[in-house]
Amino acid sequence: MSAGEGRPGERAAGSRAAAGGRDPGRLRVLFVVGNFVAGGAERHLLELWSRMDRERFSIEIACLRREGQFLAAVEALGWPLHDLRAGRRIYGPAAGAALLRLIAIARRFRPHVIHGYLFGPNLLAVLAGRATGTRVVAVAKRNLDSFETPRQAAVQRFVHRGATHVTAVSEAVAATVEAMGVPRSRITVIPNGVDTARFGIASGDRDALGVGNARPLVGSVGSLAARKDYGTLIEALEQLKMRGRSFAAVLIGDGPERPALEARVRERGLADRVKFLGERSDVERLLPMMDLFVLSSREEGIPNALLEAMAAGRPTVATAVGGTPEVLRDGETGWLVPAGSPGRLADALEDALMRPDEARRRGDNARRWAEQHLGIAAMVRAHERFYALASSGDGP
Repeated sequence: MSAGEGRPGERAAGSRAAAGGRDPGRLRVLFVVGNFVAGGAERHLLELWSRMDRERFSIEIACLRREGQFLAAVEALGWPLHDLRAGRRIYGPAAGAALLRLIAIARRFRPHVIHGYLFGPNLLAVLAGRATGTRVVAVAKRNLDSFETPRQAAVQRFVHRGATHVTAVSEAVAATVEAMGVPRSRITVIPNGVDTARFGIASGDRDALGVGNARPLVGSVGSLAARKDYGTLIEALEQLKMRGRSFAAVLIGDGPERPALEARVRERGLADRVKFLGERSDVERLLPMMDLFVLSSREEGIPNALLEAMAAGRPTVATAVGGTPEVLRDGETGWLVPAGSPGRLADALEDALMRPDEARRRGDNARRWAEQHLGIAAMVRAHERFYALASSGDGP
């Protein structure tokens, strides 16, 4: 199957979108993404694609791998979806073939804007944009990025300098783009948004989570990866146990660190208190069950999980990294603590658990702030303005 063929339903949708794309009044945007796992970037894109004005924009989506919990929801939107079949290694032969497929898609669709999301898709978006002479080639930077190898850092510099525009989720993230040598005039900050209507504030029955309702529930949502630093959270929970505090905890998400983290939980004698729930697509149902939400990350852009917890009115303890302090106010809408400090994290968690009225006040404040400042509609309109201005040549 060639890149332009797709599945039967995909071909029909592609024909409709291509016809609409030839309408000079519609802007054509080609998104390049990794996959559709239940992550923050993927949720952000699902919200964006479902709300963009179909009278003004024609969208096509190219993915490195057609997989993930959100795949069915993305397919239901009706935008043409192309599987680049890039494999697992962005530097391997399969990725080279994926680039050729992406170039073919771009030559047929003739996008005004190519917009890449995350490391591998950003690289392919820039290369395909150069090969096809696309006027606007944007890449999205969503976190601070601590790269594991010099090659990763070099590729990141090449990608961001080679793009015509960079979208960043926070001022802190924008500063890291400038540090790579990208002029500030080519960087547009568009904060993440959250659909506050998805998140209620009523607590549900926690028996289904295996933790019951007898103890306060601490929860976290995110990839089980090094930058989320769940090891620090586990140490903080161990300290809470040693202080005699009653609690249960759930970690929602999956990732490469899961086996090591599960082993650490057992070693610290927390197996009866800490449950790993894996990837879940029903976070909006689970968040209201939590008495306290926590993020122990050592780097972030603006985490979607934090915005969702705020929208659900959850009292939140988070590390003061990246763009998190831009949305969470210590003492007003939550607790901010230094990264990599189990003792400080345990102190804040204990304070929130021991003062439920104060925790409730901060959670209520967080929900109001999210409703006023973090709405999904504002995020979508900001992207639409960015695409329109960038493609017109007037600048973002």
